[in-house]
Amino acid sequence: MSTEFDVTAFGIQLDDEFHHPFSDDHPDWNESYFFDWYDASGSNAGHCRVGWHPVQQRILFWLYLYNGSEWLVVEEYRLPFSALQLGCEDSPGAAKNAFSYEGWGLAFKYQPQQPLRSGQLSVSGFARVLCGQRQGMIKPIELELTINAIGPPYSRGGGAVESHSADNFSTDRYEQPTQSQGWMAIDGERTELTVRGERDHSWGPRPWDMGWQFFVVNNERFSLLATQVQIPEWPLITMGYYHGHGEAMEQLAETELVLDFDSTNPTQAVSGTFSLLCESGRKVLGSIETISGTEIDITHTFSTPHRSEYRRSLIRCTFDDGSQSIGWLECNRETN
Repeated sequence: MSTEFDVTAFGIQLDDEFHHPFSDDHPDWNESYFFDWYDASGSNAGHCRVGWHPVQQRILFWLYLYNGSEWLVVEEYRLPFSALQLGCEDSPGAAKNAFSYEGWGLAFKYQPQQPLRSGQLSVSGFARVLCGQRQGMIKPIELELTINAIGPPYSRGGGAVESHSADNFSTDRYEQPTQSQGWMAIDGERTELTVRGERDHSWGPRPWDMGWQFFVVNNERFSLLATQVQIPEWPLITMGYYHGHGEAMEQLAETELVLDFDSTNPTQAVSGTFSLLCESGRKVLGSIETISGTEIDITHTFSTPHRSEYRRSLIRCTFDDGSQSIGWLECNRETN
């Protein structure tokens, strides 16, 4: 896979691989890194988020692993911010970590090898089995992924939304298609991974009291991202990219996701269709079905804690040419 691309094509700079200065003005200011991955069959997959709220003095961490029959999760939403290491080296002369944490049976870090091109994600700890024959058990887990970007970091730059719950709401963010190799171990059983997916990095004031749908596909022919955001009293916000491998990445001009939700079943939460129009005039059409998924707890991110229906589903897409691909669909919906 060619790595010949301009990492600054959408305005992101090499320093944006690492952490950013934060503002004391907003309790919702946070910075986060997110990684997801899946193999070609949809039998092994996962996603990991590391975020920190400096004003709230806490780290938010999750890791979800899927092995074809079970979901396992590590969730820690109130780790002390003072324990997080940012921009530090493991040893003199080693590559600088974007972040690292170790304590109380949990360790995680991301070490960029070439900023915005490659890096190493490492996690070890103990996970709860969410479903399957071992449901409810706690099992040791490890994850090692060498993450390689296969396209430039896509960004729309900082956004501003007035009259939202964070005044002068503004968040910088980039998304990037990836291809990764490594392994995961669950209760000592090691599985080698050759996977595709997406990563993102965001920083700024960011309340989560909004609805969104986040659709990502990465296969041997192309990668794409389509996002719809519903902010109260604002028109629908859409954005995304299409990246034919070996071609220039292009923005989406129109995004339409028509989705059916099953509120009663987080493991089979969503199905529907998609219609995407690229700036070049290329159309991408197809349907979505869920392979398996989970609901994620974000009750604690709201100023008045409450449940929203925040779910991430591993999906199978069927395109209008008959081809199929694995992907992810993430949705957040208010429940009242």
